[in-house]
Amino acid sequence: MRGKNVEALRTLLTLCDTDIYAFQDSWFAILECISRLEYTVSWPAMTATVMQGSNQISREATLQSLRELAGKPTEQVFVNSSKLPSETVVEFFTALCSVSAEELKQHPARVFSLQKVVEISYYNMARIRMVWARIWSVLAHHFIFAGSHPDEKVAMYAIDSLRQLAMKYLERAELANFTFQNDILKPFVVLIRSSRSDNIRRLIVDCIVQMIKSKVGSIKSGWRSVFMIFTAAADDDLELTVESAFENVEQVVLEHFDQVVGDCFMDCVNCLIGFANNKSSPRISLKAIALLRICEDRLAEGLIPGGALKPIDITADETCDVTEHYWFPMLAGLSDLTSDPRAEVRNCALEVLFDLLNERGSKFSSSFWENIFQRVLFPIFDNVRHAGKESFMPSGDEWLRESSVHSLQLLCNLFNTFYKDVCFMLPPLLSLLLDCAKKTDQSVVSISLGALVHLIEVGGHQFTDNDWDTLLKSIRDASYTTQPLELLSNLGFESNKHHKVLARDLDNASPVASGGNFSYNHQNTVYENGNTVGIDTNINGNALDHNQEIVRPVDMEGSEGTPSPSGRTTRATDDESLQRSQTFGQKFMGNMMDNMFVRSFTSKPKDRASDVMIPSSPSKSPDASVEPDSRGEEQSPMLGTIRSKCVTQLLLLGAIDSIQKKYWYKLNTHQKITIMEILFSVLDFAASYNSFTNLRSRMHQIPAERPPLNLLRQELAGTCIYLDILQKTTETVDIQKEEDVKEEKLEGIAEGKLVFFCEHVLKEASDFQSSMEEASNMDIHRVLELRSPIIVKVLKGMCQMNAQIFRNHFRDFYPLITKLVCCDQMEVRAALTDLFRMQLNRLLPHEISSSG
Repeated sequence: MRGKNVEALRTLLTLCDTDIYAFQDSWFAILECISRLEYTVSWPAMTATVMQGSNQISREATLQSLRELAGKPTEQVFVNSSKLPSETVVEFFTALCSVSAEELKQHPARVFSLQKVVEISYYNMARIRMVWARIWSVLAHHFIFAGSHPDEKVAMYAIDSLRQLAMKYLERAELANFTFQNDILKPFVVLIRSSRSDNIRRLIVDCIVQMIKSKVGSIKSGWRSVFMIFTAAADDDLELTVESAFENVEQVVLEHFDQVVGDCFMDCVNCLIGFANNKSSPRISLKAIALLRICEDRLAEGLIPGGALKPIDITADETCDVTEHYWFPMLAGLSDLTSDPRAEVRNCALEVLFDLLNERGSKFSSSFWENIFQRVLFPIFDNVRHAGKESFMPSGDEWLRESSVHSLQLLCNLFNTFYKDVCFMLPPLLSLLLDCAKKTDQSVVSISLGALVHLIEVGGHQFTDNDWDTLLKSIRDASYTTQPLELLSNLGFESNKHHKVLARDLDNASPVASGGNFSYNHQNTVYENGNTVGIDTNINGNALDHNQEIVRPVDMEGSEGTPSPSGRTTRATDDESLQRSQTFGQKFMGNMMDNMFVRSFTSKPKDRASDVMIPSSPSKSPDASVEPDSRGEEQSPMLGTIRSKCVTQLLLLGAIDSIQKKYWYKLNTHQKITIMEILFSVLDFAASYNSFTNLRSRMHQIPAERPPLNLLRQELAGTCIYLDILQKTTETVDIQKEEDVKEEKLEGIAEGKLVFFCEHVLKEASDFQSSMEEASNMDIHRVLELRSPIIVKVLKGMCQMNAQIFRNHFRDFYPLITKLVCCDQMEVRAALTDLFRMQLNRLLPHEISSSG
């Protein structure tokens, strides 16, 4: 470097001091010269290079001149920036940031211009806010670039420089409707979200903590960025960073909540949800949920503008929109937390969510309730809906066992509590419960149907006729689609391995007594006018034609016909249907392969009480265990389907039993007939499969010590309920009803069904008893022993039969009853004794007087 170079530089700096308005877009070249000047005098290696070729005296003189220029003259250039016009000062900042960016790219990186950026920002901070906003748009991008530098020391220097600048700016009071504080802090948000360095993230959190402690009273719009930074910190892997951030959030919520207003409130809520979701500390998660509840209380108290709820009878769409804007994210966040893998966190979130809804729900509008159900509550059960799929992870199983029962009960309780406001949500609620009941996971089936029973028992008294129609239609459809039609096919059990697994698994599958583990596979069955149409495809892809009268579902509109009070019309229809179904079943069963019939689904219970028990809370039944030696065996897909459908049928019977026991007299005639038809459909299938001929045929395929495959528990449970409702209906005409004609019609239908059902069971039993007298085969005695609980239940039901009905049909009953007198089953003979004493004794005086 020559002396003339030094003089040229001196002249340039003098012009910068005396004629600052003349440079306009030339500031980049000037500031680059200043940057090189500082580089020359500060770095010995650069100094030696520049002075190369000069003598010693000349070098020292030149160097001294450069050091003088790098002092006050250079500093004056930056000080004078405060005098620049608005347009020029923006160009000045832009040029300085460009020079600084070049310095940061050097090796090693230099921060001279970055330091000057902070200094001139101080000098120009008093400019009007519109100008400062343009300046900051340039500075923000540069600080983000510098804070992302690969050299951690340089990045931390840039972040600390940004902190100094932000602290200085927070000293200025922010005017209403301005958000410059938020803009100042946004680079921190970008940096903490993009940085993976623990030191950088911790430094950013420390910077914000320092700002809060020293400037908490000055922060206005800056709270949005503050909460965004803490939200990012909540996901940090370093527990110390998470704790430090949360402590300050907690302090803000508890001590400075009145400052967290307007839009910043939602950022506070999102921040707390982020901490509740953090995986490093369950303690912090629980405390974050507690703080969410505090925010909810403040919101409901009206401390947040526009957030206070108003009664739903006030028609103000704008209010509803504002309410939803504040409340919905909080509810949705708690909803997401209910699937947290940590039991204590998800249970706490579940409790707070439903407590909040129960406390504040009376003020919610119908449209808001619909959003809550569809977007907050129903998604909680996505884990249940997807149970059994490959993607269903073990954590989901844990959630299923520990939380889903409680969740469904809380949902049903909430629905019942606000029934008048949310009754329109009954169809999707039933859809949720019954969709889950059709899954392949036995736990899901038990949970969902247990919740259905709970819903009925707790809230049934509020249901309207339309609600009952919807409920019964859903149960009817579920009962039809879960009939175990796979039992009518021997496909899927041909291998010897499946034979062994079926034998062991079914030996322990007792869904009533032990709540067995069943799984369910959905069948695409379509019902039209009471008959099945279309084709069902079984597990192996083989088709079953529904028009072959495998089972006869009954239409809701009463496709069986309207019987006379004596039941003659109905008897012909029912008898024809049951006979067709049973004839087909016998014919089909006769051709089964030997290894199909290996074990009964339900071995004969020794305790009669257990036979008739229907679990009102199926989800509480313990799971049936599988013998250890079968755990390693591959289970047939068809076996899982059959087991699931059988237990689903039993649980649906439990739901129907709950309805008829508690709300029978609340139902109208059409609804009562619907229940009868649902029960008859279940009994029709089970009775066909359990017929004497079919049971005896299957006994030849299995060892003598094993009972045959059967659906006796389904049949017995259905028989108990069916007889109960028919007895209630035929007991007497309800004189309090206004529609006496409809009641008389219902009594006639029930009488016909009752007489037909009893006659059919007794006829089958008496015919089989007659065959016993002609043969001494032990199979016959074993079959009668298996069937005896059904016979006993029917005989006991006839003991309670309306005396007039029994008298009217005595000629039909008597031959069937007398044939059973010689039955070798003591339970049957005891039931006959009760029947003679309670019914026949009433007839004897009349018969004696007539003969006399």
